[in-house]
Amino acid sequence: MPAATCSKPTTWLQIAAPVLIGMVLLTRTVCLAAGKPAKGPVCEMYAPGHFGNSYECAGILEMRRILAEAKHWGFNHYSDWFDMVDCGDPFNSGRLHNLGNELWDRKKAHFKSAQSLGLPCSLMMTPNHVYNDQLRPEWLAKKTRRFFGQLICPSVPGARKAILTNYTNLFRDLKASGIRLSGVGFYPFDYGGCACEKCKPWIKTYAVLSYEIYKIARTYHPGVEMHHVGWWWSKTEHEIFAKWADSEAPGVVKSIALHIPYGKTTVGDVRLPKGCRRRAFVHIGYGEKAEPRDKYGHLGPVIASKRIARTVTDLRQQGVTGVMAYCEGLFEDVNKALLAGIYTGRYDNPDAVLVDYARRYFQANPAQAKQWAKWLASWGEPYARDATAALSELETLPGNKMDWRRRQWELKARMFVAHHKVMQLRSWTPKRLALAEEFFSAHEECQREVWGLGPQRHIFAPKFTPLSWYAGWAKHQGQNASKMGSEQ
Repeated sequence: MPAATCSKPTTWLQIAAPVLIGMVLLTRTVCLAAGKPAKGPVCEMYAPGHFGNSYECAGILEMRRILAEAKHWGFNHYSDWFDMVDCGDPFNSGRLHNLGNELWDRKKAHFKSAQSLGLPCSLMMTPNHVYNDQLRPEWLAKKTRRFFGQLICPSVPGARKAILTNYTNLFRDLKASGIRLSGVGFYPFDYGGCACEKCKPWIKTYAVLSYEIYKIARTYHPGVEMHHVGWWWSKTEHEIFAKWADSEAPGVVKSIALHIPYGKTTVGDVRLPKGCRRRAFVHIGYGEKAEPRDKYGHLGPVIASKRIARTVTDLRQQGVTGVMAYCEGLFEDVNKALLAGIYTGRYDNPDAVLVDYARRYFQANPAQAKQWAKWLASWGEPYARDATAALSELETLPGNKMDWRRRQWELKARMFVAHHKVMQLRSWTPKRLALAEEFFSAHEECQREVWGLGPQRHIFAPKFTPLSWYAGWAKHQGQNASKMGSEQ
């Protein structure tokens, strides 16, 4: 018998080995790529999972889909913030699995999903905002209206050690979980700050503390870059920070994402450290105008096609080399597409983005997509929109009526139909109460059935609603409940 016919049968491992090796190399390549800064202008999706928003509630596969869609529109970087509000230290919880443990585990899972898509990742931090079980009386920061949160004073040695230990634990755990950070980013405000004499000026204390944390990050994530976000900084604070950086940490601060005030489309003319890139922190969580407010999903999804397009144009003229989209949930899905699509140059104008959005998600042909684009853009100033007419127009547009992207807009129109009717009445008659309930019914359906949200905190709390009649309604409800109690 020929020798060839006497050879051993080919095993499954021999067949699979080349494939397995290829998969390992591909995975390694993706992970390494995810640990490097994005090439070209940075278009960063900053999606802090907190306050009960979409990113905090999202499951692993759901978040992966969200990130994949963000990448489709042009985002090339992902960042998250571990907001410690209401959380105990997850590294000191023993056998328990509390809120801090669950939120941190989800963030790690989302970072892994981003890496699997080739997106570089950054961890954002508000340095002296700590876990609720670290709020020792002798460590507490001195607060002002500007400084709020679970804050401890970094000028107290024990408190500073606790802060540095917190971030050592986070960086170490990310590395152990296979996550490689390309950047670490810092905010001095919202949350953060201390007004004690030793911490004045806070921006300098913050700078020194952030630099210490950054040096810890480098030990676990070599090559990691340091970035800052100029949310609510004053011009004087920029001056102090730049002077400190040029003297004490030359070349270390790679970028500052500068603040754009509500209703504006440009960043301020402020001093930056030498070699620091000028980026912009773009708030996509509200409509075309700052007032009257349509923000954070209180009135359903938002769109700001004109504002975002103008922002991109103005930022380019100012020499801005990167944007950081401040994202707070699924309600700004259209704005994510608008910012990334226009900023990265994939689309020349907002109408082109909206047409493509309608084709992708609503199965619209070219003519229908233009109708969709016009319908969506008309909600940029929702208080001026004829909501009843909008509902009728929506019926003529294509798309799966059960798809969440379409349903959220139907519910927004229903909210505004009810809102306008409530505004036509002045006293809380049974009719007006019934109309208010129609609003809340649509709002609740949007939150629970469309966005899948649970308990909402902070900026999403009902008391922050832009509805002018909400306070009167809440007062009436309270008085009515009091009367009911006295009758029992």
